[in-house]
Amino acid sequence: MIINEWQLNTKLNTALQHTHRADFALYLALLSPAVDEFAEFFTPEPQTDVVKHDIYKQLDIKKCRPFELMDGDIDVLAQHSQAFINNGFAQLKLASYLTPPPLTQFNDKARLDSAVWQNLSLHSRRRLEQPLQPKPKADPAALYEVLQKLNDKAA
Repeated sequence: MIINEWQLNTKLNTALQHTHRADFALYLALLSPAVDEFAEFFTPEPQTDVVKHDIYKQLDIKKCRPFELMDGDIDVLAQHSQAFINNGFAQLKLASYLTPPPLTQFNDKARLDSAVWQNLSLHSRRRLEQPLQPKPKADPAALYEVLQKLNDKAA
């Protein structure tokens, strides 16, 4: 078994160029079918000085704020209410675009709204309140013993 093409020297290339199909087929048959054995890939050396581009800084864009209420959001909400009182809905809309308000008080995925909780069935409520019980691992040897006991009772 020939692993690399270089072990054939130029025979494979010569057979291909001179259209010697039988020789070419023989040389291909001699090669190992495992591609990972004879494939030689030269990967580029890793760059050590990688420049990290921050697109947010380049374009002067603020990152999206989290959904929950944070420190200082009470002041933002007070500014929004003052903008609505002074100049109406247009000013409130502009203020909310410039400084977005929090969308929710808590960022808890397990927390459900009271209206949703009231519409759940009793089975769903009980299941959400109790943590999931881990399933015991099946033991094939224990199944054999149970089948033997059943067979003894039947006999």
